[in-house]
Amino acid sequence: MKYLSVFFVSALLCFATAAFADNGNRKAQQNLYELEPVYTRNARNSQRITVNLTYDNFSNVRLEEADKFDGYTATAELIIPFGKDKSWEIRFEYPFKTDGDARFIETGESIDIEGDAGVFDFANLVLQRELSTIDKSSVNSSIYVGFGKRATYLNTSIDDKYNHAGSIIRLGFNIDNARRNQNLRLQASLDGRYYFDSDDLNPSDNGTEFYLMNLSGAAVYNSDTFIKPAFEVLFSTDFYDRRIIQAVPELIVPIGKTFEIKGGYAFGHSSGEGSTQTATIRTTFRF
Repeated sequence: MKYLSVFFVSALLCFATAAFADNGNRKAQQNLYELEPVYTRNARNSQRITVNLTYDNFSNVRLEEADKFDGYTATAELIIPFGKDKSWEIRFEYPFKTDGDARFIETGESIDIEGDAGVFDFANLVLQRELSTIDKSSVNSSIYVGFGKRATYLNTSIDDKYNHAGSIIRLGFNIDNARRNQNLRLQASLDGRYYFDSDDLNPSDNGTEFYLMNLSGAAVYNSDTFIKPAFEVLFSTDFYDRRIIQAVPELIVPIGKTFEIKGGYAFGHSSGEGSTQTATIRTTFRF
């Protein structure tokens, strides 16, 4: 993948920078509220206003009218905790750029796809509520609901527009065993999505309505070193032809008290499509 080298270069720079910035006294706090892996959500809410900027370089994505879609998407996310003990949080996710190459299924020709939006990720507003925390229960857990609409359409080089309509309803659940002074955090997330009034997006047929279920599990090691390793397993399905399973080794680097960089490389297999890969770099700012 042509952008994969960016991940390794960034990780190397983080390694050098973090050596002068890590604060071991924050270990317990990171285990409870921070060190969030790339795909699996922490069950505990953010404790500060948080901004995430994410770059995903993907390969072999299938859409309704095109497949073998290789490209990238850039996404911004704002998280605001509120309520008593910050038991609520609201998230606004906005994919603001996608660019790549694909194969037009009808003719087999190569086409360009690009625009100021995402592919399966729409502009979303998500509300999350903590259900339990380890001070009163054996696990942390939370639930969320969300609604979104496609930000704008994606242009193609064959004078057609993709994603020029569509909305999404989301429902999800998170759970983890994070405790203070516990080195290993295990966690899982279930993200259900219902797409409706969509266009050119259904990965299995030409219907305007379809479902996606994303299930992920993660292990995050809150080590004494300034680089924290993590590992995730991902499963995604639309309950028809789309079934994807991936493994994701990751590195998480907290720098100072307000900044974090993480990177992951997801690789695996998609039913009917073959191998899939996604390299992700995310920068996190907390205020």
